[in-house]
Amino acid sequence: MTKLFDSFPQLKNDKIVIRKMIENDVEALAEISNNDHVYKYIPPFLYKKNSNFLLTAIRNLGGRDFEKKKRIIAGIYLNDSTNRLVGLSEMFDYKKRANTITVGYQINEAFWNQGIATNAIELMIAYLSKEIGISIIRAFVMPDNIYAGKALLKNGFQKEEYVVQKKNWGGQEAVDVDVYTYISK
Repeated sequence: MTKLFDSFPQLKNDKIVIRKMIENDVEALAEISNNDHVYKYIPPFLYKKNSNFLLTAIRNLGGRDFEKKKRIIAGIYLNDSTNRLVGLSEMFDYKKRANTITVGYQINEAFWNQGIATNAIELMIAYLSKEIGISIIRAFVMPDNIYAGKALLKNGFQKEEYVVQKKNWGGQEAVDVDVYTYISK
């Protein structure tokens, strides 16, 4: 079985590719983080809206953060246009002893309702549960982000009966989020 941080994942199906972002993605990443409809759901690793910060974030997310085994934040690209970043795939908060990890995603609003999130979640589940052997995958969703919850449910996640509080999502000091859990079979 492969270990989580052995190599940066490149995941692919017939619709999307998930891979390491490159510096040329900064403009497309700015489109995502500067859109107020997307920004309000963005977790703390990407809550600033300026291009210099985003360029540094791209370098760190694919380099330093991965090498320190902190998190895997990859770009989501359409399979027929692999040079155009349309979203982010997030795998973080890995707990080796508990064999758990948290996943998330951000999609450019121009690409909403095209199945990209559902495909990204499907690829992350297959990678994390089958290739890496992780037993429990979690996701946190702001309650008003109903489409994010629906994409998780389509992929076999169960919504828990409790909420937790997270800090700095969309630049807010504290927010309540719903908890979704996927248990590998």
